[in-house]
This record gives sequence, structure tokens and C-alpha cells, in this order.
Amino acid sequence: MQLNQDLDRRRATDAGEGSAEALRLLIVEDDPDYRAWLLAVTRRIGFSVDVAGDGLEALEQLARRSYEIAVIDQEMPRMTGIELIANIRAQERTKTLYAMMLTGRAEMETKLTALDAGFDDFLSKASPEAEITAKLVVARRIATRQQALDTTVRELYGLATRDELTGVFNRRFFVTEAERLLAARCIVNVVLFDLDDFKHVNDSYGHLTGDRVLRDIAMLFDRNTRPEDLIARFGGDEFVMLVSHLGQEDLQRMVDRLLGKVHALRWSTGTEPPFTIGVSSGVASSPLFPQPTLTQLLE
Repeated sequence: MQLNQDLDRRRATDAGEGSAEALRLLIVEDDPDYRAWLLAVTRRIGFSVDVAGDGLEALEQLARRSYEIAVIDQEMPRMTGIELIANIRAQERTKTLYAMMLTGRAEMETKLTALDAGFDDFLSKASPEAEITAKLVVARRIATRQQALDTTVRELYGLATRDELTGVFNRRFFVTEAERLLAARCIVNVVLFDLDDFKHVNDSYGHLTGDRVLRDIAMLFDRNTRPEDLIARFGGDEFVMLVSHLGQEDLQRMVDRLLGKVHALRWSTGTEPPFTIGVSSGVASSPLFPQPTLTQLLE
């Protein structure tokens, strides 16, 4: 009785960790009776649960929806748990899934095989409900922490690749992507946009207005280019565009269209008449060089 009360308190505590949204769990089990029992247990402790009757069905589920945890039976028709975990670890979108092997065998060799194959833990079908519940609570805690870590990594990656003022990519990321495309022998076009006499804007209207001009132009570039085109801030008043797989005529039409939109922009400080800003551009294309490098394109 005391053990069950302690488990209930731990469940409540762990359910409050991380976000309020329940973690998604996939049960892969061919025995309908045990599957139904495990479904009831996992839902009772707060998981959002789906089930699959075998490994192939599980792969279909994983392709359609993301899960944080999977409980996978080892002995199933069409695909064993070991074969399923090999598929899961081979896929980029599922390779970090927290996976627990479910087995009716308790010998050490089975446990070691599960861990070597890529499982993070194992559950014995002979274990009492309290032990299974405790392991699932621990799995949820680990998955929640992994979610928080993944979010932090994405945020840090965004900070590392984006220009803080304008929100477009920074020079470092542009260089990395350009060199990657050149190494893959893709057609790479580089367009450099240089704002004309931008120092005059800062001197006449102030740096806050100058920052607004840069942000507005960056947003214009971002909204009027293809999703696959990369826009980056190259220097103080310079932007660079990386365009792959586009012919010279189409590229020039794109550049002319962007220049026209920049020239049409107007800014007002409230005390002075609206002003505009000019922009100069230069274009370079990798097919013009026998062995193109990014330095050649930029020069």
C-alpha cells in the first residue's frame, strides 16, 4: 500500500516536469491482451499512447507521427524488436527516440543484446505493475530532459547562424553553405547588394533609423526570394544572396526585381521629408570558372 502511494506521488511530480502536454508513447506488441493492459497502465500515468501490432505497423506509425518513447516487444511476427530498433536508429528523425525492449525472457544475455542493439532500457513482462510503472516514469523524465536539450540546441543554433539585428543569416553561415554547395558541384550564384552612401543615413537620421532601414531591407529580401535562396548580412551595409540551380537570365531578372523594390522603399523620421536609399549589386556564377571557389565568386 505504501509503495503504491509513493508511486502515485512520484507520478504526480514527474507529470509536472517540462511542458503540460503529455509525452507521446508508442506500444509495439502483437499480444492483444498484454497490449491492452499496457495501454491502460501507460495512459493512467499520463502518456498520450498509440499502439502497433508489429514492427512494420510501427514503422508506418513512426513515419506519420513523432513519439518521445517506444515500448517494443522483441518476439513479433514479420519483424523482431531487434530488427525494428535497427530501422529506428537508422532514420534521422527517429534515431534519438527513447526505446525500451519488452520481453518475456529475463536472462542477462537477452538484456545485453537489447542494449547492444540500440535499446535504452528493457521491461520484463513478468515484472509487477509497480516496477513497470517506475521504469516508465524514469523514461518520461529522461525524454523530457532530452526535449529541453533539443530545444536549447535549436535556439543556440539559431543564435549562431542568424544576424542579430536583421534576422537573416550571418556571414559565417553563408560561407559554410556556399562552400558546401561548391563541394557538391552545384551551380552556385552569389549576388552582393551594397547600400549606397549608408553612412549618410546614420549621420543624418541617427543609428536607430539606420537599423530600421537595414531590418526593412532584410525583410524585403526574405519575402521576395525563393525558400531555397539564402539571404545573409555580409557586412555593415552589405547583403549577400546565395542562389543555386538558376540560370543567368532568370537570376538577373530576380536581381533587377529586388533592386526595384528596394528603390521603392520610403522611410520617414516624422520631422524630415521621407528619404530613399540606393543599392548597387554584383553577380557572380560558378559556371564561369573551371574550378570555382567562394573567394573567386566574392571577388
